[in-house]
Amino acid sequence: MLPKHLRNMRKLRKLVIGVSNGFGIHDAKLTCMPLGIGELTCLKHLSSFGVSQLSDSAGILELEKLNHLEGGLSINGLQYVLDPMDAYKANLRSKENLSYLCLRWRVVDVDIEIKCNNSKEVLEAIQPHSNVQALAVYGYPGVMLPGWVGSSTALPKLTSLSLDDMPNVEGWSSNCLLLPSCLQVLDINKFPKLKIPTPLPSSITRLSVGKGNDPSLKSVEKLHNLSRLGITEFNEVETLPEAPLRNLTCLQELLINDCDKLRRLPTELENFSTIRNLKIWRCGGLKSMTEGLQNLTSLSELMVCNCQSLKSLSESSLQHLTALQTLKLWGCPELEIMSVDFQHLISLRDLELRWLPQLTSLPEEIQHVHRLQTLDIRDCENLRKLPDWLLELPALTSLRVLQCHPELHRRCEDWNRIPNLRVENHVEFRNHKLQ
Repeated sequence: MLPKHLRNMRKLRKLVIGVSNGFGIHDAKLTCMPLGIGELTCLKHLSSFGVSQLSDSAGILELEKLNHLEGGLSINGLQYVLDPMDAYKANLRSKENLSYLCLRWRVVDVDIEIKCNNSKEVLEAIQPHSNVQALAVYGYPGVMLPGWVGSSTALPKLTSLSLDDMPNVEGWSSNCLLLPSCLQVLDINKFPKLKIPTPLPSSITRLSVGKGNDPSLKSVEKLHNLSRLGITEFNEVETLPEAPLRNLTCLQELLINDCDKLRRLPTELENFSTIRNLKIWRCGGLKSMTEGLQNLTSLSELMVCNCQSLKSLSESSLQHLTALQTLKLWGCPELEIMSVDFQHLISLRDLELRWLPQLTSLPEEIQHVHRLQTLDIRDCENLRKLPDWLLELPALTSLRVLQCHPELHRRCEDWNRIPNLRVENHVEFRNHKLQ
């Protein structure tokens, strides 16, 4: 809780709570505001406003007179707004200088869920001014979204729309939703029942979709300007639909996560010479990456995380990744790290190895990666030693080894004396840094 006397600071113009997410919207753990904060009518920047059920805290009505707010505003705890009229009187429609708005519900128990049966009316009443450029809605428990959410009529200047964690939502109350023609970012996550409104504006450059939203990936087919694509929760397929991906000639970043039965990467990846960043998370059925990487000649970052069945990264795939600068391999218990051929990764600068029980020693090929600057090894419980040649890598300036086998601490205890090498070795040296 902020101090109660805050209401007396009548000339306060800026109150920033939490950390910015880059859109001017702040994520804060503060869940309530002091009574009387609505009297600070000079406020121009209020990053976060928490609604609470506590009797001695401010309700959403306190936003009514704060008409000079500008930039980003995050309103948390909307599950405690029980009267839609209170949301309406908060008067977001008149706050014409707000550019970014984040709305959060957090339904954690049955009692609150019962009281949230008016959530659609609350969201309807909290419609902002048409100048809003970025909108994020999290945890909304309703079944239908009000027509203003993402509407080109209500929000004609909207460039970014994020909708997350709404398992009940089936669609918009408006049957013919037309997204703004200037929309660039559309993120839809944890929406198993919602179908993406089509056609999507060709202006979109960043898109995140799940299987429930678009099983065939038809929505991406004509997005020729798409630079970032996130594909999530295609749980029932062994391979992703490939035909819609063929026209994504500008794609630079591809994220594939929570596709449990995915057994191979799309072969269409071979045509994506523009991709610079590829991240694969929690794809438990993926056993190898023998396809899809061969022609990614521009790939600079590859991250593979929590792929429980992955056993190998084929040499035929890696030898073409000559532009790769960052490689992160996390949480792949079956990965035979010794079979990974590092010597072709001539541009590699950063290597992270985490939660790899098969790692007992470093592959010899790493000694040929002369540009390697940072090596981060964590939670590899069977790693007992590091090779002496590691110290001869000409560009290596940072070595971090945490939570590995206890023997590693004893064997590397003198390494922190090496000039120009920062060493964080095992748990006992977690806070030790040598410049």
